[in-house]
Amino acid sequence: MTGIAFPDAVLYLERLFLWAVLYSFLGWVYESILVSIQERRPVNRGFLNGPLCPIYGAGAALAIVVLTPIKDVPAAPVVMFLLGALGASVLEYVTSWTMEKIFHARWWDYSHFRFNINGRICLIGAIVFGVFGIIIVDVTQPWVEHWTDMIPMPAFHILVCVLALACLVDFIVTVVGFSGFHERLGEFARVLERGRDKVADRLDDLGGLEMGDALRQYTDAAADRLQTYRSAATGKVRRLSENLPNAPVPVTRLYGRLLGALNYQQRRMLRSFPRMTSTEYGDLIRKLREKLVRR
Repeated sequence: MTGIAFPDAVLYLERLFLWAVLYSFLGWVYESILVSIQERRPVNRGFLNGPLCPIYGAGAALAIVVLTPIKDVPAAPVVMFLLGALGASVLEYVTSWTMEKIFHARWWDYSHFRFNINGRICLIGAIVFGVFGIIIVDVTQPWVEHWTDMIPMPAFHILVCVLALACLVDFIVTVVGFSGFHERLGEFARVLERGRDKVADRLDDLGGLEMGDALRQYTDAAADRLQTYRSAATGKVRRLSENLPNAPVPVTRLYGRLLGALNYQQRRMLRSFPRMTSTEYGDLIRKLREKLVRR
């Protein structure tokens, strides 16, 4: 962009932003389909509320800026593939690390893939990004630029302004809504710990019985009390956790109440990122997500 006059530079940045929004939408479509197939349920993928995955838009914009000037050099496909894979992997790693530091949660985890680095990036992802880099520069971008140039300038500027404002508002709403999620998990963990302590105290009242005998005694008692409206006495241990005498809230309903304490943005993130986890509360996040998905 050296030597470009300021108005031309502004126009180029506007075009780059518009292209990034388009590729963010395409990335959202790709991610939503892929994760929905993996999870066997509809998944509205994406950090923002709108149908955008900004990391795809940022990666595409980076590919356009870096790879376009070298598309005609010798061995261009190989160079573009390597640079695309490396650049996208660095972007994904930095994004994962930054979001974890800000929100105390890891949004995706590639630990189940071979050849991963700290679960943030993996080899198969780098290969896909490298291929996408070539496709964007050689196939889709010429078509995108052609249709972009057909938009009248007044309408183009208005469209860019509207999209920029919408993305900014969406980003603010998302960040504000999700903030406090880590602290809320800490509160939940303390509530569950108090519940486990009360269960342990109740079992101690049995005096000298082995744990298995204690569980059987409570299970039998619960079955006797509930036999008028339950036809079978199966799942006794599970029923114990739901019907312990004087327990303030049955365990299965407790997770439902905990979910009710989360706001819309926090619940949406649990649905949208099936592998979102936390170093401190990973198991709690998993159980809350399982309860949420079954609703």
